[in-house]
Amino acid sequence: MKNLQPFFNPKSILIVGVSRQAYTFSFTIVKNLLEIFYKGKLYIINPNANEILGLKSYHSFKELPEIPDLAVIVLSSNILEILEQLGQFGIKYVTIQSELKPGVDHVSFMEKLNMICEKYGITYLGPSMIGIINFIDNFTTSMIPVRQHIMKSNKAIQEGISFIAQSGGLAGALGWWMPLQNLPISKVIHVGKGFHVDEADFLEYLLEDSTTKVISLFLREISNSLVNVVKKITPIKPILFFHVGKEEEREKLLIEAGAIPVANYIELFDIAKIFLWCPEPRGTRLGIIGPSSGAIHLIVKEMRKQKLSLARPNKKSQAIILNKIGGSTCEYGNPVDYWPPEKFVGVKICGIYNTSATTLLSDDNVDGLILALEFFLEIEFDFGIFQKIQQDYPNKPIIAILVQAEREGSKRVLTTASELKIPVFENEVERAVRGYRLLYDYYSKIKKK
Repeated sequence: MKNLQPFFNPKSILIVGVSRQAYTFSFTIVKNLLEIFYKGKLYIINPNANEILGLKSYHSFKELPEIPDLAVIVLSSNILEILEQLGQFGIKYVTIQSELKPGVDHVSFMEKLNMICEKYGITYLGPSMIGIINFIDNFTTSMIPVRQHIMKSNKAIQEGISFIAQSGGLAGALGWWMPLQNLPISKVIHVGKGFHVDEADFLEYLLEDSTTKVISLFLREISNSLVNVVKKITPIKPILFFHVGKEEEREKLLIEAGAIPVANYIELFDIAKIFLWCPEPRGTRLGIIGPSSGAIHLIVKEMRKQKLSLARPNKKSQAIILNKIGGSTCEYGNPVDYWPPEKFVGVKICGIYNTSATTLLSDDNVDGLILALEFFLEIEFDFGIFQKIQQDYPNKPIIAILVQAEREGSKRVLTTASELKIPVFENEVERAVRGYRLLYDYYSKIKKK
C-alpha cells in the first residue's frame, strides 16, 4: 500500500506560487491553513513578494530552512519545471492542484510528469484536484474555503464517515456544509485526475484509518482497480456509492463487489448515519411508535416495499401497551398509535414513548424501532429519555422521523439525537425505512461470506 499519510497530516507544507490577490486558489489554501490554526510549519514561495498574509514569502527553494513533507502546486504554467526543481530539492510528496490548460497534450504531459516523479521518487496527487480535508488532524489543502468551526466540531470524533468524490465542488463544499444532524466527518478527498494515486489507493488508506467507519463515494467512472479493492474492504467497512455515469454494467460489478448503492447524492450522508450509529439488526421485524395513523401508514407502506414486517409483540408486551398507552393503539400492541393523547404535555408524551419503546425493545419479537415524531412548540418533548433506553437495548437499531414538526421542537430533538447517535430524518419516511433495509442487507451479506 502506498504511504499517503503526508497528504493528510504533514508536519510541514510548502505552497508554491502563492498569489497576493485575495480569493485566488493559492491564497485561499494559505488562508484556510491559517484560519484553522494548522500546527505544522507553513512555507510559501512567491519570487515577487516578501510577505503574504503575515507569512514570510521565500523567493526560491534554496532559501527554505528544511525540506517540507508536502508541496502543493497551484500554478497553471511551468508545472513540469517546478516539479523538477522540487525533486532536485528533495521533496517526496506533491499535490498538483493546477488545472491543465486547454490545448495541452495530456498524454505527453503525463509521460513527462511520471518520468520526473520516477526519477526523484515523488508520489503525487492530481493534477486538476481541489484538495483534501482532514478534520481529525486539522489539516486541509482545499482551494475552496473551509470554516474553522466546522473543522473544530469534527476534530475530536473517534469514528466518522470519509468521503471520496470525483467532483471537486462536492468535495470542497464539505468544508462549510452543516447537515441536518451533526454528522461526524473524518476525511474528504477529491481525487482529481488521479493518474498516480487513485480512488483504489485512497480506499486502501481509509481501510487502515481507525477514524473512518463508513466510506461514501461519488463516482463518474468506475475502474477495475476500484471494483477489486471494494471487494477487499466491504466485509470490514461499509461503502456507499452514488454513480452518475452511464456504465450500468460497471455499476453492477461494484454492487456485486459489496458496495451499497444509494438513491441520490445526499443519501451518501443521510444513509451513512444509519451505518455509523446503528447496531447490526437481528432481523426485519420492526416496532413503530407515532402520534397519528397517517404517519404510521406512511412507514408501513414503505416497509412493505422494502419487505420489512411489523413485529408481533408477545402477549405480555401487548398487555402493557394496550393498558398503559391508550389512544387507537393496534390490538397487537404494534404499531403504537397513541392518538389522541390525554394531554399535550411533554411529560405525558415522554411517558408514552418511554413505556412503549422500552416494552417493544425488550421483546424478543422486535428487531428494531422506528419513531414518528410530530411535535409542535407547546410539547416540550425531552428526547433525552432515549439515553437510558439505548443503554438498556444497545443491540437494537432506533431510527427517528420528524414528520411536519415545528422548527423549535425539531432543533431540540436533532441536538439530543445527535449526541445520542440516533439517526433522525426530517420528512424522509422512505429514506429512513430503506436505510434500515440496506443496513440489514449489508450485515446479512457479510455473514454469508
